[in-house]
Amino acid sequence: MKGFFKQNFIWIIFLILVSGGSFLAEQINGRLDMRDLEVYYRAADRLFGGDELYRSAEEDPWEHYVFKYAPPSAMLFIPFLFFGIPATKIIYWILLTAVLGLVLYLLRQIFSRKKGNNARIAGCLVLGILITGTHFFRELHLGQVNLLLLGIYISALALFLRSHAKAAGALLAFSVFIKPFGLIFLPLFLIMGKWKEILYFIGFALLFFLLPMLFYSEYSSYFDLYSSWFTELNIELGSKQDLFAAGNHSIFSILARYTPLGLLPLSGSGKLIYQLIILLALALLLLWFYFSRPVPERGKRIFIVLIALIPLLAYTSYNAFIFSLPLVLFLLFRFRELNTFFKVVFILSSICIGGNIYDLVGPELFDHLWANSIYSWGCIGLIVTSFSHWNKFRSWKTAIE
Repeated sequence: MKGFFKQNFIWIIFLILVSGGSFLAEQINGRLDMRDLEVYYRAADRLFGGDELYRSAEEDPWEHYVFKYAPPSAMLFIPFLFFGIPATKIIYWILLTAVLGLVLYLLRQIFSRKKGNNARIAGCLVLGILITGTHFFRELHLGQVNLLLLGIYISALALFLRSHAKAAGALLAFSVFIKPFGLIFLPLFLIMGKWKEILYFIGFALLFFLLPMLFYSEYSSYFDLYSSWFTELNIELGSKQDLFAAGNHSIFSILARYTPLGLLPLSGSGKLIYQLIILLALALLLLWFYFSRPVPERGKRIFIVLIALIPLLAYTSYNAFIFSLPLVLFLLFRFRELNTFFKVVFILSSICIGGNIYDLVGPELFDHLWANSIYSWGCIGLIVTSFSHWNKFRSWKTAIE
């Protein structure tokens, strides 16, 4: 523990100052709403009481703040019921800050030299906080779960590297009930032949699927719970099919808006076929890099690229681009190995990911940047930079191979 603080205290202090300063600003401005956290809290209260979990926006004066996730995810917030919502907001703020600290620490362990330049590594971690700071603050302000998911993914990767298949499978299995993004890692496990991890994932997923039954005295209520969730899920997915919607920053929307692909008849089944073709093309590209360029740490590189791809594949809020943090840090650690052109690309991509802060650029410019999917372009730039130097980066063999 002494070594930990001796080597890394600068970025830890910086993280605490950023989080603490943001908290004080929210308190002073009276903006500590954390509306999403309140939704999760209310869902946990309903689940704990064996009540109906999914209610329409018309039944509650919360507009679009309606619980839309799988029943097991509500269990995650049951411990907070013992503190009340005011204290829960403070605890959750601290928890998210600790999760970001854990993510940074684990990524430092995974992607930097064991005996590297500690000052430079600490500097990279501070830069990582700055680059994704706008998304970190947004997670805190809303009380969202994207950072929590990122902590789960990186913890699962660290456990995977240490051959802890059971723990890694359990974490990823639970994550899909919060948001189904974790399913993106299963094809990677499949091509790597990690059957044990896949079996543990399936086994724990079944267990978590059944756990909400503990809170309902009748089986019919339990099955109605999942029926209501599927209904809510269909409504949510149905409202996010417009490729040209202002809030759609997915790769499918980017290609439709900025390339000739947008001239295709993208409606009905044509839209689905278009998305499947793009998805297949991305999968083939990743497979080509994995099999044709077998660098020693290819597995964990693909893993963090998959994390970065999440906001490009899902129509979600822009604070989900905090999933680009692992790739940002990887490239910061390898910055000296980039050629001049891609050093510029990386810097510009980092600015796109986190530089367009609302209060810094003003509402008009922010709206313009947001409408043109500036975060998506930054994420694409990071991914292209990582693949451009796939064979040039120095590698250190790990247990993932």
